[in-house]
Amino acid sequence: MSQQYPQYEKFDKGKKLTLYERIMLFFQNSKRIIKIANKPTRKDYFLVFKICAIGLVILGALSYVIQLILSIVNNFLQIG
Repeated sequence: MSQQYPQYEKFDKGKKLTLYERIMLFFQNSKRIIKIANKPTRKDYFLVFKICAIGLVILGALSYVIQLILSIVNNFLQIG
């Protein structure tokens, strides 16, 4: 393995890990991620809210247009 990344030697593809080793590796990785993660700011929360709101509006408008088109086609077919 590279001298630059010695911590990745434990991820050798040829070696099968036991269930205990996999569970411990999962908890070690989870602990490392929680340590380096940071709490989102108010600005980040508002950005996520805006993106979700825009998505809901787009999906609602698209659904309305499709429903309108189908009802017009249905009425046209019943009359004709």
